[in-house]
Amino acid sequence: MNNSVTSNGTHEFVCEAWLGSSSGGLLRGDDPLKYSTPLLLLLISLVSSLSSVFQALLRPLANVDFVTQILAGIFLGPSALGQNIDLVKKLFNTRSYFIIESFEAISFMFISYISTAQVDMGVIKRGGKLAIINGLSLFLFPYVVGAIACTVITSNIRGTVAKNNPEQLHNLLTNQSVVYFQVAYSVLSNLKMLNSEPGRLALSSIMVANCFGWGFFLLLITFDSFLHQNYSKTTYLPTFTKVLLLVGIVVVCRPIFNWIVKRTPEGKKLKASHLCTICVMLCTATFLSETVGFPYVVGSVALGLVTPKTPPFGTGLTDKIGSFCYAVLMPCYVIGIGNKVDFFSFNLRDIISLEFLIFTISAAKFASIVLPSLYFQVPISHAVIVGFIVCIQGIYDVQIFKQLLNYKNISHEAFGIMVISAMVHSTIFTAIVKNLYGWVQRKHITYRRQTVQHYEPNKPLKILTCFYHRETVPPILTVLELSTCPSSASSHSIVSVNLEELEQNNVPLLIQHHPGHNDESSTSSSRRDQISKAFEKFRSGHDLQENVSVECFTAVAPSKTMHEDVCALAFEKETDLIIFGMADGTAAERRLCRNVRNASPSSVAVLMDQGRLPDFKNMGTAMKNGSMRINICSIFLGGADDRETLAFAVRMTNQPYVNLTVLKLVDGENVSHLNDVVEKRLDFRTIEKFRQDTMNKHNVALREVWIKEASDLVNLLREEGNNYDLIMVGIRHEKSFEVLQGLSVWSEIEELGEIGDLLVSRDLKLSASVLAVQQQLSSVVEEV
Repeated sequence: MNNSVTSNGTHEFVCEAWLGSSSGGLLRGDDPLKYSTPLLLLLISLVSSLSSVFQALLRPLANVDFVTQILAGIFLGPSALGQNIDLVKKLFNTRSYFIIESFEAISFMFISYISTAQVDMGVIKRGGKLAIINGLSLFLFPYVVGAIACTVITSNIRGTVAKNNPEQLHNLLTNQSVVYFQVAYSVLSNLKMLNSEPGRLALSSIMVANCFGWGFFLLLITFDSFLHQNYSKTTYLPTFTKVLLLVGIVVVCRPIFNWIVKRTPEGKKLKASHLCTICVMLCTATFLSETVGFPYVVGSVALGLVTPKTPPFGTGLTDKIGSFCYAVLMPCYVIGIGNKVDFFSFNLRDIISLEFLIFTISAAKFASIVLPSLYFQVPISHAVIVGFIVCIQGIYDVQIFKQLLNYKNISHEAFGIMVISAMVHSTIFTAIVKNLYGWVQRKHITYRRQTVQHYEPNKPLKILTCFYHRETVPPILTVLELSTCPSSASSHSIVSVNLEELEQNNVPLLIQHHPGHNDESSTSSSRRDQISKAFEKFRSGHDLQENVSVECFTAVAPSKTMHEDVCALAFEKETDLIIFGMADGTAAERRLCRNVRNASPSSVAVLMDQGRLPDFKNMGTAMKNGSMRINICSIFLGGADDRETLAFAVRMTNQPYVNLTVLKLVDGENVSHLNDVVEKRLDFRTIEKFRQDTMNKHNVALREVWIKEASDLVNLLREEGNNYDLIMVGIRHEKSFEVLQGLSVWSEIEELGEIGDLLVSRDLKLSASVLAVQQQLSSVVEEV
């Protein structure tokens, strides 16, 4: 291969003979590494494999993808394998550098667009006053503190710092003081904190800071010519073209996106032709950005901001473009970073000086969040967590460092130190956030029994309802209507939580709905409005009694952490019972149900409607006509859950159209199935209290049924199950119960308990709805 080097006085160009992109193979005598395609595939494979190894090694510290990817690139660079001269000649020759540099720019162009396209600017409005103040403080305070620290360093240390002059140090501090929304989102997503209170505050605050930062950056670049030149036509022209480009992206691209939305059927993903159109717009926007004097990333960010946040652009872009970028383009990106980091060029004096500057700016970021948050009475634990979150750096920070290096605004030594510092600090801060949040949120501790059984009559009964499917709302409202006491002396406080799964890379939300207020028109908003109106209608049906209050929320969160919103609201509202509506027992519903049961600060009831419950809207009229009777059965086997079930069933007997039958299952002559003496005593007291409280009620009956084994229970339910509209059961029972032996072997929905699962099984073919109840876990109660 013939190489030649030419020069135009300022730049050198390397010319190589073109060999083609594909090799003929080793058997034909070709060296595959001399061809671009095999070389590219080998580099991608090496980085992916090394990244997986580092991911496994660093898993105990924190799940930081950014750190493991950069480590893989550094391992292939001059700090490790790059010390082998023969390997460098094979893998990192002139041809490979051209490939890496090209793919690096393309990778960041796509990644910056995808990340920005997921940004919902409405998070700024929902963040409130605190988010705006935090964002402004986060934008200004680190920069001012960094400028002072930079002045101190340059005035007291002779010579340069890592071969950087004072002006270059100023560029360094400017970029160190910036926090990127995409970095914080990635970290919070990995830590499953997106729908937590600290996560929401961090995202909204950083979004505000980014708005201030991008606005200042664009104004500075746009009007840079006015600051350095005299006023003339050549001064106005660059400014005009930059403004024209930004306006053109909005005016031209936004209608194209709207056209794509109209041409994509609801629920369908992006077509290949539409995806090609988006890629063409992205490449055109970045090319024009470089043409008018903007960095190319400005075009991708501007296009991302004008991209609609509604489907199919949410998960569609990530699924179709993001996977390719992170799996194929990102390895080339980290190789380019790693080849610029050389541990052997570091000087201890330079490391100390730069670390002092970086640490000072990090401390300023921390203080800029913590101090305003404490002033607005945010819990100190949440404020500290958010303070550490804004100090975490990621792939966006490293890319800006690389741009500074490319434009020779910082030295190679400074770049290496900054990259290593970002990796170390991010690992430490992420581990701190992970452990601190785990310590704070490990469990909800309450100081009273939040159950229906221990409900104090002089206080309102507080019930939180949550549902994953809209179809479960009517039966939940029917159960609420049954549990509402007609007497105004007993009040009801209802909290409704509509659960929606978060689309990938979108922002988690907890929205409170107010009567008469409708969200923006969309499929999700329509669903939210319908649910909110249904609960408002339920509340308005009790206006004369004035004993019912209703609050409606929508929680948009990842499915794995969706239960945290439910439990946090239950903890905040001090609810006595959570009613979870289950539609068809899908895997997602069952997982959510398990998570709510395990983390709930109060009792939990799981409702599975099978069509027998009447519509709550017709219950008032039917009650007046006396034409409706609802038959409810409460199965009492023994234990805390059965006692809670019985207490809730007794409350429903206040309705004149309800008939309650309590089936007390006994073994032999009125002998309990329980082995625990204490539990037997509590059961005995509960039954005696039940007899006294319902002595004068003609709509209540208690039957003791002799049950010896599981087959007796199955026969009982098969014979009498269809006589009832609603059957209420406890979820947990003693494992030693002989009557339940063998029922769990063929369990389909174990979240309902053995008896609840039997009631909804296809073998019995019952039509009665099932309400399975679990009393508040003793582990979440701290007695005082």
